[in-house]
Parts: sequence; C-alpha cells; structure tokens
Amino acid sequence: MKSSTRFLVLGLASRERLALIRRLLDPCGAVSVLRWVPWGPAKSPRQREVAQFALACAARPPSAGWRRRLRRWFYGVQYAGARALFERDPDLVAVCWNGLNGTRHAFMTAARDAGARTLFFELAPLPGRITVDPVGVNGRAGLPRGIEPYLEWAARHAPDPSRWRAAGAALRQRPGRPGVKPSSPLLPPLDEAFLFVPLQVPHDSQLRVFGGAFRSVESYLHVLLDHCEALPPGWHIRVKDHPSASTSVLDTVGRLRDHPRVVVDNRTDTFEQVARARAVFTVNSSVGLQAFFHDRPVVVSGDAFWAIDGLVDVARTSESLGRAIARPEALGFEPRWRDAFMSVLNDLYYPELPALDDPCTGSLERWRKAVDARLTTDWPPW
Repeated sequence: MKSSTRFLVLGLASRERLALIRRLLDPCGAVSVLRWVPWGPAKSPRQREVAQFALACAARPPSAGWRRRLRRWFYGVQYAGARALFERDPDLVAVCWNGLNGTRHAFMTAARDAGARTLFFELAPLPGRITVDPVGVNGRAGLPRGIEPYLEWAARHAPDPSRWRAAGAALRQRPGRPGVKPSSPLLPPLDEAFLFVPLQVPHDSQLRVFGGAFRSVESYLHVLLDHCEALPPGWHIRVKDHPSASTSVLDTVGRLRDHPRVVVDNRTDTFEQVARARAVFTVNSSVGLQAFFHDRPVVVSGDAFWAIDGLVDVARTSESLGRAIARPEALGFEPRWRDAFMSVLNDLYYPELPALDDPCTGSLERWRKAVDARLTTDWPPW
C-alpha cells in the first residue's frame, strides 16, 4: 500500500531529472510538481539573510547595480511565499534536485524554516546509486565530518570491505559534450610519475559554494602552476577537463600552453589516469572520492564531506597545496579508515536505484525503507 506521504517537488531541473525524482518517489507517496514558487511580502531579517546567500550561490548572479538588488529581492519574496505555503501545510515534504542555487536554496530553506521535512536529490559517485539526503548535498550532506562515527559504525556492524570495492567495478567516466577537447601536443607516457588533476565544471556550485580559496577552475590551476617547479625531478602534473565543460583550459589559461611540467590530457580515460597516477589532486570533485577504489592518495582543497585528514590530505591554501606538490611521495591514507568510511556510503548512505518494474527483487521495498528512514529518523542514523 502506498504511503500517505505527500511530496512537493520543485520543478527547476531538467526533464530527465524531474522524471527520475517522480519515478522514485511515486512508490513512496503522492507526488506533485511546483512549477513556480509563490511570492510573499519582503519584510523579515531572515528573508534578507536567505536571499543574500541564494544570490551568492546563484549560477550567474548579476555583479552589481539594480539587477543585483532586484535578484536579491526576487529570492526574498520567493522565500516568503514558499515559507507561507509550508506553514499552511507543514506535512508536505519539500523535494529538490541539488537545492543549493538561487531559487532552489530559497525554496528548501523556507520549507525547513516552516518545520517541513526536506529531501535533496543528486547524482551519486557510486554506480547505480542515488543521493537522497534530508539535510543537503555535496558540502552540505548530512554526514559526520570526522572519522570517529564511521569507525564506531564499522566496529558494530563489521562490514565486508569487498562490498564497497565491488561497487567501483562499474565506474565509468562521465559522458560529455560531443567531440574531444584538445590536449597538450606532447604528452608524457603514463608510466612516468605524475599527479592527476580531474577538473570540475566551470561555475559549478561545488566550486562556487564549496571551493573555499579556489572558487574557479582557473584560480586552482594558477596555484598548481605556481608550485609545479617544486615537484621532484621526473614528475609532472596531468590535467583533464571535465567532460561537461564547454571549453578547454588550454583556451582559458594561457600559461598551460606548451608548459613543460603541466600537461592537459583529454584523450586518456579518466579512471585510467586515476589508476596510473601517484596521487589525485582536486578542489572537491567526486573523482577524488572515486580514487579510493584505486587506493590513490588524494589531496582536497575545498569543502567536501569526505575531506577528512587520514582519508585524504586536506590542503585549503596555496601554501599547503604547494607543500603537498613538493612532497608527493609523502602523501598517504589510513586503509582501515577508508574501509569504514566507504562501507557506510555503500551499505547505508547511497541507496541502490530500485527495480520499479520488478518488485520481486525486493529492491523496491528496500528503497521505500531508505526514504522512510530519511523522513522519520534523525540523520544520519548512528
């Protein structure tokens, strides 16, 4: 029997992602889509606070002037209207894809401030899984930021590490735009010692909101270029554009052209480069987390729920990033910690996409329980 839970999905997502959310939530309750957010009066300090953050997180906010003030006002009245909606009907569950940018942030924050429950959907870094989190996604995921809870959970449940490792067998690089982006003219062989840098989508919220000192692809690359001469002899840095990027950093970062120690390799598969690298450097790309499947040291420079010293090396400044580049052979990780951490993600946090057309597999019931746990218990449940 279908639950009486009612989900209100914000319709600001691609047709494919909205269809996925509706398909996944339909077995769990009644699903409706909100095509536009109602407006309310702009008057409260909380409104202004939320609107300011929504503006800061917007994909391409106006830089100054009346357009910026208008956009901030717009997010404020959206917050007020959405909050009034959920205060009238607090049993609604607010649902959104990602939920970090502009209107999405105003809508989901309004629901939470009104006392309603929330669900944030996003792609998962594990194949065949989905992110569904009642708190947030990416740098706002509802997961502990220290290793102790993961170790305690593993001590109680004694998970089999081979399960999380098996989940990585289906990893494939993300499909991108048609055509192959340019690469450096002379690429060193993959058997040379190198650091791999999988770049992120320019202007992505992962960088803008959670990038810390590195809010753009270009700013991160310039720091790597500043410090690359500190690499040991015979080492180089290998960079790859994100498959979804519309341009290549070879076109936007002139210092990369014909550079002797930093090359752009868009020809070689992402995970072949991960497997052959001595370490992976990233602001907070999910490829850094996926590098755990290849037992690679990882250096993270932005905010990520997996930016925990011991799982990775955290280098949030130009100086600390330079130190990591200068001593790449000293980078490492705690294997037992990674086993515990990845077991939590595999066994608990990222639910499998259910086989909705084949209820005999039991995956549909497991999915319902996963959604119900996120709506009825404190998260995370340990």
